[in-house]
Amino acid sequence: MIIDHYYRSILESLPQVVIVGTPLPVPEAERGDFLIEYVNPAWELVVGSSIRSVQGKKLSQTSFAKSVIPWQEMGAETLNSRKTQHYTSYSEILHKWLDITIAFLEPDHICINLSDVTCVKQGEMRLKEQNLRLSSLSAELASSKNNLKIKLEKIENLNFNLEQLAYYDRLTRLPNRLRFNDILVEEIGEAEKAGNSLALAIFDIDNLKVLNDSLGHESGDELLCQVARRLDGFKKYDISASRFGGDEFLLIIKKYEHDAELLHLIDLIQACLRETYTVLNVAVKSTVSIGVAVYPDDAENVQNLLKYADIAMTDAKHRGKNTISFFHSVMQENLLSRINIERKLSQAHEQELFQVYYQPQFDVVSRALRGFEALVRWFDTELGYIAPDIFIPIAEETRIIIPLGKWIMRTACKTLSDWQKDFGFEGIMSINVSPVQLQHPEFTAELTACIAEFEIESRSLEIEITEGVLIHNFEESVKILQVIKDLGFGISLDDFGTGYSSLSYLQFLPLTTLKIDRSFIANITKNKSIEYEITDAIVSLVNKLGLDTIAEGVETDAQYEIIERISCKTIQGFLTGRPMPKNECRSLFEKGKQEQQ
Repeated sequence: MIIDHYYRSILESLPQVVIVGTPLPVPEAERGDFLIEYVNPAWELVVGSSIRSVQGKKLSQTSFAKSVIPWQEMGAETLNSRKTQHYTSYSEILHKWLDITIAFLEPDHICINLSDVTCVKQGEMRLKEQNLRLSSLSAELASSKNNLKIKLEKIENLNFNLEQLAYYDRLTRLPNRLRFNDILVEEIGEAEKAGNSLALAIFDIDNLKVLNDSLGHESGDELLCQVARRLDGFKKYDISASRFGGDEFLLIIKKYEHDAELLHLIDLIQACLRETYTVLNVAVKSTVSIGVAVYPDDAENVQNLLKYADIAMTDAKHRGKNTISFFHSVMQENLLSRINIERKLSQAHEQELFQVYYQPQFDVVSRALRGFEALVRWFDTELGYIAPDIFIPIAEETRIIIPLGKWIMRTACKTLSDWQKDFGFEGIMSINVSPVQLQHPEFTAELTACIAEFEIESRSLEIEITEGVLIHNFEESVKILQVIKDLGFGISLDDFGTGYSSLSYLQFLPLTTLKIDRSFIANITKNKSIEYEITDAIVSLVNKLGLDTIAEGVETDAQYEIIERISCKTIQGFLTGRPMPKNECRSLFEKGKQEQQ
């Protein structure tokens, strides 16, 4: 069988197995056996055996002749009907589910296409069967001009099918990544000749995983198809679209007059993709995060243009998703800095380079020591001190926060145990807990095991959370917190008054303490300040609910006086004590003993 060298290379790059065989001249009763002439390299990945073990052999001579999959019967059916047969069956030999397509190729060949669909079969919901048809035509030179014409027509049809398979996404029918690279090279060349600008936009669908988890992967596929159809409507603006892979899409925007027009076009695309979808008869809202890089202002080649657009998209997602970012060199610097911190963060945890500092908290009226907040600190020999608000989000994204948080908890509990034994300390140790850490299935067990190991009571420990624990799974977070409170631990809500936090949380959260954010305290002494009125109202309400209140960031005597006037119970800030290492806290206990005497 003759296959063009160019398309043979494409066949050999496919992830699906392609087998081409010739039926054997045998009696009708044995019809279906065939000689295997060609097998592409995907055979070794999917089947796990060498191509040499089957190529050149009859099907009946291979181990597959004894398979429960009726290979010869399927071959016979194809030869008899001359119609393409499609099956999905389980191979007990390979222990895999196979998607099988058998096609009759004029004049005397059959083509078998195998795909490993085990993962699809093991999916959690309805699965959308993927039908992949690969028609392979023989091209034999014949003596007659008419036969040659027929064979050439069939080769052209094969070439078209192979081109579709190689260059276009099967799900959305958009150009795939390989084809898009060629298009982008061509468009950059045209823009260079004409002296025009060209914009490359890359976007992905925000929270597609949530849709897949709630309605199944079929719904995600349907959403991707609908996105592709909406993008097709922007061809009138000379905008080319492709599917880059997964939930990522690429757009080439050209022939715009100025930056304002470019921004307007991207706004139109984002607004269109934001409109409600109907997926499996369910109304679905979805948004996209878009990153944009411009030729030649940002980059002059395909590789850098793609890289910078991707960096801009990452920036858009970090800024809250559902937004647009244009590439700027600062983004690349920030990304490199973040990558460096992420690398160092992992090393710092492995080498135990973190420290825990303790900031004291005092009763406002009696000025007695209420307890301490445990705060993680990190000093790097190259970067110096790295602020927690820089490395903690990275630790959460990389999930290093889980082992790091466990280490902080154990260190703080060990310190509390030492202070109780050495100084008779009866106060509280407050430990910050990340949303990622709280949602970990072993967190509660680790918490109770920790206090048992260091022989401290649960009432001596306070778990400090932020509103971030409530964003993704409010009900589950409340259940976890209620279990923790029922075990006797205190629960403090940090940074109250910022972000989306509201007094409505007090109806649902099993809190024992409310911490008023330092941004309110900073302006509380200003004449007729709104911060004073809000803080006064919050403290008054929370006191009636029987919760402790802590004012964060108290730095001046004037602030202290107002905190005392509005009956806030506890203060924490530089005025009464900065965060300090464990050994420096000793002076506070010695001072407390002297005052008692």
